Amino acid sequence: MITKDAVGIILSGATTREATCQLLKEAEKGKIREGMLLIVNSGERKILCRVSQILPHNAFYTEGDPWSEARREGRPIPEAVARQYEICKLELLIEVSKERNKEIEYPPRPGDIVVKVDPEVYENYEEDLFSVPKDKRISDGVYRGIIKFGSLGGYGSLPIPLDVEKIPMHLAVFGVTGSGKSFNTGYLIEKLVNIPKNDSEHVSYPMIIIDAHGDYLDYVNYVDENGLENLDWIKSGWIQRYVFPNIYIKPEFRRSELVKPIGINLDLLNYTELAEIIVTYFKGTTEGAEQQISGLIRAFELIREAGYSSLHDLFYRDKDILSEYVDRLQNEGFFASTIRAINNQLNEFYNLEDKYKLLSIDSPLKSDKFVDDITNNRGIAIIDFSAEGAPGVDLKTKQLVMTYLATILFNKFTEYKLNGIQRYLLFIIEEAQNFCPDRSYPIASSLAHSKLSAIATQGRKFGLSLCLISQRPSFVDRIVLSMCNTFLIHRVSPEDVSFVKSVTGGLPQSLAARLTTLDTGEVIVTGQMVTVPFPLVVKIPKEERKVKPTIGETNVVDNL
Repeated sequence: MITKDAVGIILSGATTREATCQLLKEAEKGKIREGMLLIVNSGERKILCRVSQILPHNAFYTEGDPWSEARREGRPIPEAVARQYEICKLELLIEVSKERNKEIEYPPRPGDIVVKVDPEVYENYEEDLFSVPKDKRISDGVYRGIIKFGSLGGYGSLPIPLDVEKIPMHLAVFGVTGSGKSFNTGYLIEKLVNIPKNDSEHVSYPMIIIDAHGDYLDYVNYVDENGLENLDWIKSGWIQRYVFPNIYIKPEFRRSELVKPIGINLDLLNYTELAEIIVTYFKGTTEGAEQQISGLIRAFELIREAGYSSLHDLFYRDKDILSEYVDRLQNEGFFASTIRAINNQLNEFYNLEDKYKLLSIDSPLKSDKFVDDITNNRGIAIIDFSAEGAPGVDLKTKQLVMTYLATILFNKFTEYKLNGIQRYLLFIIEEAQNFCPDRSYPIASSLAHSKLSAIATQGRKFGLSLCLISQRPSFVDRIVLSMCNTFLIHRVSPEDVSFVKSVTGGLPQSLAARLTTLDTGEVIVTGQMVTVPFPLVVKIPKEERKVKPTIGETNVVDNL
């Protein structure tokens, strides 16, 4: 007997890994798509499977058949009387059980019915299908630390559960321009500001977002217009946008309480960190600059021994004192060529103040209490590196700001760990290839690379997480990406396919074949945040995003 939602019947030859079914007539012609999840009803067992291939057959359209001449002449063929059907290849995933999902130990039998996933069949589909632990259930459909993300591919409304507890293990988002990468990241952010904690409380994950193109500024504008206190679905304590000082002076920015200037405090860096930043800012690398770094460190020590309490103040208030102590390095055994190189590096570094006012501006970022504030109050800080928030700012200066942020975050979270304090923060970085590039990427090096590598390898131990977003993942440092344990993969460039397959630990062939053809907004989700041990294809419905993006909208025709 064919049941409700049946789409096919299992044919002979199934194994514990794969099976073939013939689709019912009602399920043909695109009703079932490659990548969809289905269920095989095999006696008392329910086997979750994925469609890996669909093969339409028609007896009147085979090579060398009696109808070859008719087709050659373009004559009509009586298709209605032809033997025709569609075969569906299935990849068998797990055996679904109310107690626990388990490996498939016996293949489905010929004649077993294949059905679509129907949440109504399961009292709690999150537990029965996606292995969400029962003890996380707060109420029907609501689970502690579980966010509902998009809809399972091929279904109108079947959200997949993602486990927030796995965020500290880092995540990455890949996708070419136009694939829906930024839209879906915004959707993920909306989920992370409203995480179920218990039956009376939802919480927000603290976040710092490096916004390369202004994709997330709509959230600041939305909160500015509506007032955070009037938005029940946002559980963040605050949301702020940070822009460069040279644009912050404009009245429209200063009037908004949600807009703050970017500033850096050199006194929050140790001497080695500061010396390496100065050298890298000038020449792009520290390779071959060991003597210059040593000289800078020694000059800083001499300044401290002379009774100066703040290096930061000297960098923008009294550069002559800095130069004086650098010149004294000749008495410390440093060569004149090294001293000249150090002075050249310092002159370039002074641009931070002379050109951008990053040292003198009053900014919340100049105190490590900013990290206390954002983690205590579950805030969201959007660092605006777009053309509007950072006009005329070169990449190496953006890299320096990134290095500064990564350094104070790493140092502060290390301090939390040593003091037995548990805090969490997600550091979201758009255009990650600009800040932790692979050696093959044209920018060659990045100021922030070493600190981001440290966060990638050690941050998970104390709650500091990375979310790396890139349209060219093969240009992102492979070691840093290898530390990511959850991936949201949109349509990618053909040149990146092999890299994506490698860094994610492999994808089923049925999904790997679709990497370059995924629809806009369609995403393959795989890794630790997924509550099942296999990738899922998810579609993010546009109407589910609460804050509609405006970036990228054009009115070309209207203005011609």
